Amino acid sequence: MGDATADAAAPLRALLMGVSRFAPAVAEDEEPMPGQGWDDLPFVLPVLARLEQAYQKLAYEVRAVREPDRRAVRQHWTAVDEEQYGIVHVVSHGTTAVAGRGRTAEGSERLSMVPSCGNPGFGTDVSLWVQEANSLAHPMLFVVDLCRAGRAARVAQLAQIPDDQLHAWVIAATGPDRAAYDGAFSTAVAEVLEEMADNGLDTSPSLRFVRWDKVTSSIQNRLSATGSRQKVHSTKVDTSQPLELPFFPNPNWTGDPRLERLQTVDAPVRAFVADLGAEHFMDRVRDHFVGRRRQLAHLAPWLDDATVGGLRVVTGAPGSGKSALLGALVCTGHEEIIRAAPDIRRHLAAQQPDGVASPNPMLAAIHARNRELDAVLTSLAAQWGLPARGAGRTEPWTVPDLIEAIVALPAVPVLVFDALDEADDPADLMQRLLLPLTEALRPDGRPCLRLLVGTRRGTRFQPLLELAAAQQTLLDLDDVPDGELRADLAEHLSLRLAELPSYSAAPQRPVRTALARTVAAKLTRNAGTVRDWGPFLVARIFGRALETLPAPADVAAAEHLGASVPVTLPGVLELDLSLQPQRARLRAVLAAVAWAKGEGFPTEAVAAVAAEFAPDVNDGNVRQLLEANRFYLRTGVESDGSTLYRLFHQGLADYLQVESYLRPYTPTHPRPDSSGGPE
Repeated sequence: MGDATADAAAPLRALLMGVSRFAPAVAEDEEPMPGQGWDDLPFVLPVLARLEQAYQKLAYEVRAVREPDRRAVRQHWTAVDEEQYGIVHVVSHGTTAVAGRGRTAEGSERLSMVPSCGNPGFGTDVSLWVQEANSLAHPMLFVVDLCRAGRAARVAQLAQIPDDQLHAWVIAATGPDRAAYDGAFSTAVAEVLEEMADNGLDTSPSLRFVRWDKVTSSIQNRLSATGSRQKVHSTKVDTSQPLELPFFPNPNWTGDPRLERLQTVDAPVRAFVADLGAEHFMDRVRDHFVGRRRQLAHLAPWLDDATVGGLRVVTGAPGSGKSALLGALVCTGHEEIIRAAPDIRRHLAAQQPDGVASPNPMLAAIHARNRELDAVLTSLAAQWGLPARGAGRTEPWTVPDLIEAIVALPAVPVLVFDALDEADDPADLMQRLLLPLTEALRPDGRPCLRLLVGTRRGTRFQPLLELAAAQQTLLDLDDVPDGELRADLAEHLSLRLAELPSYSAAPQRPVRTALARTVAAKLTRNAGTVRDWGPFLVARIFGRALETLPAPADVAAAEHLGASVPVTLPGVLELDLSLQPQRARLRAVLAAVAWAKGEGFPTEAVAAVAAEFAPDVNDGNVRQLLEANRFYLRTGVESDGSTLYRLFHQGLADYLQVESYLRPYTPTHPRPDSSGGPE
């Protein structure tokens, strides 16, 4: 965020100052009047010790100053620039009666920290600290646990400074005219810091720092959970923009610039990368896309042909590879993805050069999962660079307006539209957007765009499917020759097996070849018929089960095991879950994630829903269970930086929403014993 992260690599340093005992603020030869002076705060030293440890857990070098008088407070504040403190955290009484050298009227915007001498004055004005810190070269955060602390968060001189020019931020214990009690705020801060050091508040690994709004809301939630009526006040910032301020390092951060770049890709586009399994192409070879060579070789040249328009529709059973096919095309042709992760295109081009789309600035992509018409129109207008509408440039797009704009474009644009069946209102999107797009013509009589749609079958999609069938542009992935589908599946499984330790050795080549060939043959029987489950999805999950099952000892055992593969999604999923040591908990977590909408559920939502399906799933073990289920999950990033979880395939979600609870596994095929042979 502007210059705020410029010094992110510098050592992290924090200054803590806390006062628990106060001398009377009167001259030595005077007697204090009744009620004059400051009550001691016995909670300060224990909470200061906890804060010191909590900041150290986040890799801060901490200087904790206990019981400073006014001179010590002033000395430490004047050294903040030289010491390069990133955080200043104070716990004491606060007063508005003194500012700078003199006194101001009660109710002033000024706020001073009361030192141990009991006499605030020059050098103790926290409001002035914040104002001065904004002129420093490095960013600084003030964590203020004083009565009326909110005044420090509302320094008038900083209120009009744009977010990207701020260098000083405040998180305050309470409002501008409210009291703070018993160190509750600092205790909440310590708890949040401790959790942050443990799990990063579930912040995405693509983010180097925990985001501002995540931290402030977590502190408030901790306060509220204790019954405290204190309301955290903080520097007002625009939370619609990424706020990755360099104060709270994320222990989950991977330092992978590729993942960071991918997070900048528009969500309806980025979903194609996830569905292809391409987020981790560099370290997860088993998720690489293979197969569908004939379909790719047909569609890629059509996407590139600027002289034509029209419609193509890809359909097939759940798990037949629709999204992977469209994802391969989008990841090779969409310039935003190519910019973020050029290795995806290189990998796919190495597999099949004829099936790779050319980079195209006019290729837009929409993954419709849980999206509605307005969001789709907004994304399309942005991807095609269409000018904003209305006098204030803020009017929402309508379908007629979009069509009018794209018809006027100098070149025929391209739209790849996947997961129509997973949209918020699929029939509405088809009737109001997709069908009108197929009917619109350019002034020269050509179709207004090239439209490639991926969807399941269904009566509600009949108008679109029948239109494509009538134009002979319907590609049914279940209607392919047996040999072609069998070869694609065998290649997929062979790649998967070759990286498993129990199959990767040279003597195991005949075993893995026989196993891949036999599974592919079993899953492609009766090819060309309407299927309930696509063979690619079944094969992929069976590959996961093979990671747990002992490897066959020879070719005969491999063929026996391959012939036992379940041919349905429920069958292969139940097989894999039955092999897991925490199968009840793992199933509960998957069932919870099955109900996620949009980009997914955050960790706390997964824990809350999973407890319905297995009561022993809780906040304490849900992260470990999510990691154990990583094969089945895709992740996204919430606006506050939290990691979001969803299942990698809608077919899994559909099944687990119905079959959420653990049920006894009834094997429909033999399992190998420990020697690798059949039972």
